[in-house]
Amino acid sequence: MQRMSLVYAVKAALAAVAVTAMTPAMADPTPVKITNHRGAAVYVSFSNVQGAGSITWGAGCQKTGATSKAAYAMVKAGQSCSATVASTNGSSRFCAAPKSPPSNCWESQANHLTMIETNFEPASAPGCFGGGSCVWYDVSVIPSTCTDEAWRRNECAGQGGASYNLPVTLACQGTPAMPTYTCRGPKTDQYGPEMYPSQCGNPHGTCAVGSSPGGKPCVDGVAAYFFPMFTPPENAYQPNAVCIARTLTIDLLSGK
Repeated sequence: MQRMSLVYAVKAALAAVAVTAMTPAMADPTPVKITNHRGAAVYVSFSNVQGAGSITWGAGCQKTGATSKAAYAMVKAGQSCSATVASTNGSSRFCAAPKSPPSNCWESQANHLTMIETNFEPASAPGCFGGGSCVWYDVSVIPSTCTDEAWRRNECAGQGGASYNLPVTLACQGTPAMPTYTCRGPKTDQYGPEMYPSQCGNPHGTCAVGSSPGGKPCVDGVAAYFFPMFTPPENAYQPNAVCIARTLTIDLLSGK
């Protein structure tokens, strides 16, 4: 299940139209830096809705390769991997695992992998607000069949289990500051029986981490998607943000 807010979906659709009209030379890339803070190597995969997607692995990215459904690289413990991602990728996902590269990030929910959701857009897309190529980013741990109604009923009990395996922090490098989303375990029944990660913001919050509703910084806010958040009131404070003409940073954290 691919989750996008209503505004996000509209911007993605507009971006797709813009991308169709582009020539390959205009597919301006966005830099992504992946850092492994864990005690052992981690394999990172990237997929878009069509398959492996278009990503160029650079310095620090080891044992790179691709299948029809994912491009992948290994990041050694304590090291960083620098990549560039074409703005033609649109809606896409990163995912990671410690022993072997995930075969398809689009199937992260079925495999209970933490979803790093991205939407890469060209500078010409309305979603980049005229500031250069950009990427919208968020963390999702939504169970595979979870809906807004099921969350309100019983926190998505029996809906497939949380999509979570590794802790992560997402941020946009540079200034002005953009929201930083951190999601980490351990997994508990704190938010119902689907065993969501316990240190992943407050899914019952009424503002998004990094936002300032009414001019006041959000406290105890939503940091990741525990459920789709398509409908009011939750759709007004979804935890996704845009990184424009800067580097998206993905930090794979130590711990559970």
